[in-house]
Amino acid sequence: MFTRCLLTVVLAFIGALPSAAQTPWQFRWQKGQVLSYKVKHVTVVTETVGKDTSASNSNLELVKRWQVAEVDNTGVATLELKLTAMRNEQKRPNGETLLFDSKDLEKSTPALRDQMSKFIGQTLAVIRIDRFGRVIEVKQGSASRYEAEPPFVVVFPDAKAAKGQAWRRQYSLVMEPPLGTGEKYPAEQRYECTSIKGSLATLAVTTTFKTMPESMRDRLPLLQKDVQGEVMFDMQAGRILGTMLGIDKTVDNHQGKDSSYRFQSKYSEELVAE
Repeated sequence: MFTRCLLTVVLAFIGALPSAAQTPWQFRWQKGQVLSYKVKHVTVVTETVGKDTSASNSNLELVKRWQVAEVDNTGVATLELKLTAMRNEQKRPNGETLLFDSKDLEKSTPALRDQMSKFIGQTLAVIRIDRFGRVIEVKQGSASRYEAEPPFVVVFPDAKAAKGQAWRRQYSLVMEPPLGTGEKYPAEQRYECTSIKGSLATLAVTTTFKTMPESMRDRLPLLQKDVQGEVMFDMQAGRILGTMLGIDKTVDNHQGKDSSYRFQSKYSEELVAE
C-alpha cells in the first residue's frame, strides 16, 4: 500500500512539472552568477587579383567571462565582461607570423604584446540585458556593436518554447573602424528552433542583409558579419551552452575582372566551469 501511494505521489509530481513545450524562452539571471565561455575563431582570407593569389589567416582562442552584478525586480541584469585569457596567431600574406599569448608573453610579438595585454583581466563592457537577451543599456562598450551582435547571440520572443518555432530580429549594422566609417546597413537575423531534447533546445541562426553597397569592394567588410549557424540553449538553466557560427562567402570582381575575395570563418563558444 505504501509503495502504491508513493508511486502515485511521484507520478503526480512529474505530471506537474512543466514540459519543454510549456517552458518560456528566457535567460535566468542570478546575482553573482558567472558565465565563462571558451571561444575559438579561425578565419582565412584568400584574394586573387590577376594571376596573383595571396592568403592570410588568424587563429584566435580566448576565454570571456560574464558576471551578473545585479538583477532588478523586472529581471533586467547588469553584466560585466572580462577576458581572462587570449591567444591569437596571425599569418600574413608575406609569410610573417604574429603571436599574442597572454599565458606566455615572452614568446609574443612585442607590438601585439603591448597592444593586447591591456585588455586581459580588465572590464571591457558593462551592459543591462533583459531575460529575453535584449540589451537595454550599454554602460560601457559599443552600443552599435551589441545591437548588431547580441551578447549571447540569440534574442528570444516572449513565447513558450516549441520545436519548429521561428522568429526574426531587425537591426542596423554599423560598420565602425577599421571595417568602415559609420555606414549603416539594415539587416535581419532569423532564429528557428530545430529540435528540443529534454531541456536542450537547438536553434538555427541565419543572417540577411536587406541592402548591399553597389561597389563590390565596399561589400568586403560585410562578409565578416554574414553569420549562419546554430546555438544550444539550456531552457531549464536559462543559459547558452554552446554556439557554432560559420561564414564562407566570395565576392568576385572586387578589383576588376577575374579578381576575387573569399572570406571563411569558423566561430565557436563553449560554456566552461570556473
